[in-house]
Amino acid sequence: MQDFKRTKLETSYNSQRTEDFSIINGPTGTIKQSDHKFDEQASETSEYQENKSSSLKQPLPIIQQDIEKSEYESQIVESLGDSYPGSEIQALIEQKKQRDHKPVLVITQIQIYLNIMVVGQSGLGKSTFIDVILKKKFGTGQILRDSTLQIQEISGQITANDLTLNIKFIDTPGFRHQYSLRSWLKLLCGHIRSQFNSYQQRQNQQYESKEKFQQLSQQDLDERVHVCFYFFSGPRIQTEDLQALKKISGLVNVIPILAKGDSYTKNEIIQLKQQFNDLINDYHIDLFKCQCNNNFNEKSQFGPTPPYVIISSVEQFQVGNHLIYGRKFPWGICDIFNPQHSDLAILHKSLIGHYCLELIRLTDFLYNNYVQKEKQKLKMKQQNKTWLAYLISYIFNL
Repeated sequence: MQDFKRTKLETSYNSQRTEDFSIINGPTGTIKQSDHKFDEQASETSEYQENKSSSLKQPLPIIQQDIEKSEYESQIVESLGDSYPGSEIQALIEQKKQRDHKPVLVITQIQIYLNIMVVGQSGLGKSTFIDVILKKKFGTGQILRDSTLQIQEISGQITANDLTLNIKFIDTPGFRHQYSLRSWLKLLCGHIRSQFNSYQQRQNQQYESKEKFQQLSQQDLDERVHVCFYFFSGPRIQTEDLQALKKISGLVNVIPILAKGDSYTKNEIIQLKQQFNDLINDYHIDLFKCQCNNNFNEKSQFGPTPPYVIISSVEQFQVGNHLIYGRKFPWGICDIFNPQHSDLAILHKSLIGHYCLELIRLTDFLYNNYVQKEKQKLKMKQQNKTWLAYLISYIFNL
């Protein structure tokens, strides 16, 4: 009975994929010349990927590494030394004061809000990723939740010196099992737009009276979505992922995440990263440019970033004098924050210490672009109403 239901769901899902392929370009009248290539390229994705990553067709083994205990402990100590607690926060404080043109020695209370939406297919460890980041880095007690069925918000806060970083994760349901691609994208884009509208409404309310201006202008609250972590997996890049990235990247900054990093060898990860970046360039998908304008140049062991390869786990293990988050295999324990095993530590340090303010600044651009488009739509709607009223008046006056 269960197999029958699953077959019925898969048949329904596959029948809708053809319709989903038209999501990216929207109405025919608004398709740009450069976007006509997308549907043609989408049909050639399988052939492209077979030629470029033939070695990924076989089932992928876990990382085969035989790490002795003493060597493993030294790697942990080294990774902890490279990312000592608070280093990324201090980098954020210095960047903030430099952008505000204030000397580093000037002490002022700084409030920063960073909202992160986590999206992708079901079963890639998105909720677990949120849990472990909040537990490890923010000290917020979370429990491993069931599959996410609706949008949930989970917050954490770090206060260091004169800065308070308010981080909010927006956990979303995955597509395929719970949603079709079209309905899933409608849910995500609708949430991003609703946050834009809430922000705009609060900005407008400041000028309704002096009292509201005094009250609201002193608040740094920012509910907009500043960045979207898009989770995907191998052994091949799915066409649905490319379609979703094309749609979402027009509303929010996107950083791609290669999930389940313990399912691949190092060479397979490098191939997947290269394959992903090639497809992004071929389909002209505009992702967030992860660049640092300072001396931060920590590189991944698994090739260029993004995408960042991560492993999600809330299991804890005692290794020497250190309590780590990881996954246990016959060959040993995989530490999810060890740069030798994943990019999670690099992602966290980069996000907080180097990308945070740039993501917020680019969100201002995306927000203003959205507001201008909404004004244009309203103007066109009013013009159409005026034209229709004139036409009706003309007909009846005859």
